[in-house]
Amino acid sequence: MLSSFKFKKGWSIIFALLVLFQTAVGANTIVAEAQTPGAAVNSQSYEAEAAVNQLSGKAEVKDCELAVGCSGNKLVGSLWGGSALQFNAVNVDTKGIYTMTVHYISGDPRSLAVSVNGGGTDHYDLPKTADWSTRGTYEIQLELRQGENVIRFDDEGGYAPDIDKIELKLLNAGPGTDPNEPPAGSGQVYEAEGQDNKLTGNSAVRSCKAETECSGGNKVGDIWGGSTLLFQKVAAPAEGIYTLKVSYISGDPRSFSIRVNNSEKETYSPPATANWDTVGVFSIEVQLQAGSNTILFDDNGGWSPDIDKIEIISSQAPGENPGDVDGIGNIGKQIDSSKFGSIKVEQHKSGVTLTNGVYKIIYNTESGLSAFEWNNKTIAKGLYSSIQLDKQLDSKNYAEHLFSMKKVEKINDGHGKGIRLTIENRESGLPTMKQIYQIYERLPYFLISQQVTGKDTLSTNDMAPLVLNAKGGIDFGSYSDNKVLVAPFDNDAWSRYQARTINTSLNNNNYVSSELTAIYDNTSRNGLVIGSVTHDKWKTGIYWSGSDNRLNKLKVYGGFSSPTSTHDTIPHGKVTGTTITSPQILVGYYSDYRQGLESFGQANAAVAPPLAFKHGVPKGVPVGWNSWGAYESDLSYDKVVAVSDFFKKNLQKNSFSNKGNVYINLDSYWDNLSEEQLKQAVKVINKNGQKAGIYYGPFVYWGDNMSQVVEGTDGKYTYGDIILRDQSGSPLPKVDGAYAIDPTHPGSKQRIEYYFKRFLDYGYEYIKIDFLSHGSFEGKHYDPNVQTGIQAYNQGMAHINKVLDGKMFISASIAPLFPSQYAHARRISCDIDGSLSRTEYQLNNLTYGWWQNGTIYPYTDPDYMTLVKGGSFDAAQSRVNSAAISGTVFLSSDDVSNPAAQELMKKLLTNKQVNEVALKGQAFKPVEGNTGTGAADTFIMQEGKDYYLAVFNYTNAPVSKTVDFARVGIPSSSKVKITDLWTNASSQAAGQLKVDLNGAQSKLYKITVK
Repeated sequence: MLSSFKFKKGWSIIFALLVLFQTAVGANTIVAEAQTPGAAVNSQSYEAEAAVNQLSGKAEVKDCELAVGCSGNKLVGSLWGGSALQFNAVNVDTKGIYTMTVHYISGDPRSLAVSVNGGGTDHYDLPKTADWSTRGTYEIQLELRQGENVIRFDDEGGYAPDIDKIELKLLNAGPGTDPNEPPAGSGQVYEAEGQDNKLTGNSAVRSCKAETECSGGNKVGDIWGGSTLLFQKVAAPAEGIYTLKVSYISGDPRSFSIRVNNSEKETYSPPATANWDTVGVFSIEVQLQAGSNTILFDDNGGWSPDIDKIEIISSQAPGENPGDVDGIGNIGKQIDSSKFGSIKVEQHKSGVTLTNGVYKIIYNTESGLSAFEWNNKTIAKGLYSSIQLDKQLDSKNYAEHLFSMKKVEKINDGHGKGIRLTIENRESGLPTMKQIYQIYERLPYFLISQQVTGKDTLSTNDMAPLVLNAKGGIDFGSYSDNKVLVAPFDNDAWSRYQARTINTSLNNNNYVSSELTAIYDNTSRNGLVIGSVTHDKWKTGIYWSGSDNRLNKLKVYGGFSSPTSTHDTIPHGKVTGTTITSPQILVGYYSDYRQGLESFGQANAAVAPPLAFKHGVPKGVPVGWNSWGAYESDLSYDKVVAVSDFFKKNLQKNSFSNKGNVYINLDSYWDNLSEEQLKQAVKVINKNGQKAGIYYGPFVYWGDNMSQVVEGTDGKYTYGDIILRDQSGSPLPKVDGAYAIDPTHPGSKQRIEYYFKRFLDYGYEYIKIDFLSHGSFEGKHYDPNVQTGIQAYNQGMAHINKVLDGKMFISASIAPLFPSQYAHARRISCDIDGSLSRTEYQLNNLTYGWWQNGTIYPYTDPDYMTLVKGGSFDAAQSRVNSAAISGTVFLSSDDVSNPAAQELMKKLLTNKQVNEVALKGQAFKPVEGNTGTGAADTFIMQEGKDYYLAVFNYTNAPVSKTVDFARVGIPSSSKVKITDLWTNASSQAAGQLKVDLNGAQSKLYKITVK
C-alpha cells in the first residue's frame, strides 16, 4: 500500500488528458499511486479488456454484471480450450520484483499459466470465488524489466478464470519463506476493539461467541452503510513493507477498502469464512512509515466483514542460523566399527557414519546436523528434523544427540536386508525426538523417519523428518538446466505436474509438491529423488526454495493441506498420542532421475503392494468402451445394446480386444436404466462375448436434501448424518459440486455395500470409482480413532476392497496418487475429451508420472478415447497414440450411431501393431523433463533389443523434429531398422531420426537394433 498521488490543478488536467489519449489509441489505462508530481509510479492497474491487449482462441471481452463490480464493467472470459489473454504495453519505470494482483471471477476452482516477456510459463491454481458473480484476488510475484513488458495468461488447454484486471506493485526483492510458518519477524497485534481506535457510522464493538475464539473475546461489527474502523496508533520500527494479517469473520463474501496513512484506499475481497462464527485470516502487504501509522477499514457504503484484530509483521525476514554446516564432517577419531553385510557403521568421537558402498551418511552429534554423500561427493548438508507442538522443536537444537552401536537393529523387509539406526535427541523438559535411518544393502536410497515421545499426550499436524535451511545445502554439481518437480496431490481439476527452475525463491507456497519430488539437472539427468513411502496417516508436502542452481530450503513434512492441491478447507488433522511417528521418507541420488522416480515407485510398492488380480479378473490391459465421452447424461439401454453390437461386428475380432476380453462400461447416469434394463444389459453384453462394467462415486453426495435416507441403511441414516463436517459440525463446502461423505461412517459403508453387491449380483465385472479424493478430506470423522483424512481414506477404500472381494477390475478415476494399493488402475490425469489440447494435457501427466505404471499400479489409465472430438484425423490418431503409450486402460468412447465416429473407430482401433503396443501395458518414459507445465513431445520404451518411440506435434502447424538416438537411449553406433507402426513403412538410420509431422500429428515407431 503506497501513498496516493495528490494532484495540483495543472497536474490533474495533464494527467486526465494523458488518460484520455491512451484510451483513444487503445492503450492500457494505468492508474498510478505516488506521493508527489513526477514521483515514480508504484502501483499500476491494467484492464483485461483494453484494446491494446491480444486475445486468442475463444477468449473474448464480455460485459460484467453490475453486482460483480468489475473495473470498467468489462472482463475477459471464455478462456478455455487453448485460449489466452496477453497484456501488452505493461510499462514500469523500475526493473525489479513486482506483486501482480489478479482480479478474477471463478465460480469453481480453475488454473492458469502466466509468462512474462516470452519466458517460461508458471502454473497457478486459483481458489474459487464464492460464485460467478463475485470477484476475488490472487497475488503472484514476478520480475519485470524497465520499460515495456508483456504478460500472458494461458488456459493450458483447460479452463481458466474470467479476468477483470491486474495490478502491479514494486516489491523489495528478498528470499522466499516457508508458507507453512508465519512470516518471519516480530508481529505486533492490534485488537479491533482497542481503546485507541476510532469507529464511525454503524460500527460497534460486539462480543464474540466462545466458539468463535476471537482474540480478547470481542470484535468490531456492523461495518455497513458508510461505516469505518480506524486503527490510530500502529507502530513500525522502520519504514518499509510489512505484512498486514487481518483476522475477520464473514459468513458470506464481503469486501472492505483499506487506507494506510494518507494513501489512496484500495478494495479487497477476502474469502467468505465457513460461517459467522469462524475467524479467517487475510494477508496483504502494506507500506508503513517509521513510527506511528493509521490503518482505516471502510465499507465503501456496502457491507464489510467483522474485524477481530490485525497483526503487523516485518516482511524483511532475518535469516535462520543454519548451524555449522561446513563442519559436519569434523567428527573426530573413530572409536568403534561394525559391519552388517555390505553396510558399515563407524562411531566417532563426535558423530557416526554409515555406508552401504553406494552412499554415505554422516551425522555430527555435536551440531545435530547430517550430510549425505553419493560417489564420494557431498550432495546434501545441514539436514535435521522438526516438529510443531506448542512451539517448534528442531532436532539440531537439542542438548544431546545420542548414538549407541548396541541399538543398531538388523532388518529384512520388502526393500531387502539392512539395518535400522537411531539417533536420540534429548533435553530436559522436552519430549525425546528419534531420527531413524533405514539402510539397505546395495540400494541407492535410504529411508528416514522421526518419532517423538513424551510423558504427556502430544498433538501435531506438522512433523518434518527432513529439513534444510542452509544456502547451497543441496548441490549435486550440475548447473545446466536444474529443475524441481512439483507433483499434484491428485488428478482433479486438470491438475498438472510442473518441472520448475530450481532458482525459485518467490511465491514458493505455490510450489509445494505432494508426496514426492525430484531435484535434477535435465541435461545430465543427475538428480536427487525424495518422497514418502508410507501413506497410512499423513499427507506429505515438500516445500523448497533455491537460487544459484542449488537448493537453500527444504521441508519434507507430514501435515500438508491446501485448498488448491488437496482441496482441503481446514488444516490437516492433528495426530495425537504419547508417541507420534512421521511419514517415512525415501532419499536417493541417481545418475538418471527417471530411474530414481521408478525406484521411488518400486519402494512404495515394497511397502504397500499393488492390488492383486483374483477370481478370474483378467490380468491384461482392459480394452473396450466407456459411455461418458459418447453420451454423458444421455445414456440409455438402447445405446448400450447398439455399442455392444457394433463392437462385436466391427472391432473385437479385428485386434481391439485383449485375448478376447472386451469391456462395455456404463459410466455415470447408468441409473437412467431401470433395474431390469441393468440386468438385461449384462446379458446382452455377455452374449456378445464381452464383459460389463459400471460406475460409482462412493464418497460423494450430489444432492442438497440432508433428510434424504441413505440407500442400504433401512432408514437408519440420512445424508445429513454421513456427510463430512468440520470440527464445529458444519458441512464441508462442496467440491466439484458434491458434498464429501465420511468414509468411516457406518451409513456410508452400508451404502457402498448396497450398491456394490447389486453390481456383483447383476454380473458387472469392472467398476470405475470416481471422486475418491473427497474421501481424503480433512474433517471430523465418525470413527474417533481416525485423526486425519488419509486415515479415513484408507478405511473407506479397504472397505470397498472387502465388499468387492477381488471379483471386479477396479479403476480409480479422480483419486489421490497415494495410497495406491486399492485399485488395479488409476487415471493418470483428469478427463480427456479427445481434443489436441487435452491430449497434450494428458501427456504432461505421463511426462512426470509414467513411473506409477507397473510399480504402485498395475496399469495407468489415460482416460477414454473420444476420436470424433479430435478435430482432425491426425488429432484423433494422436489421441490413440497417447493412450497406447500410457500404460494403459484402452477404452474407446464414441457414439456408434455417428457415421464419422464409426469411420474413425474402424480405422484407428483396428491397427494390430499399434494395439499390440497398448496391450504390453507399459508406460513410455519421457526423453526430456524440462517442459514446465507442458508435456514432453518424445517418449521411449525399451523391450529387449527393441525400442518403441512416440513423437508428437501439439500445434496445428507442420513441424520437423530430429530425434537424437544417444539422448533417447538407443545405441547410436550402428544402423537400426525403423518401422512406422501405422503405415508399416520401414527404413534404416544411424545416430538420429528426422520426423516430419503434420499439424496435430504424431508417429509411433518400432526401432530394432541390428
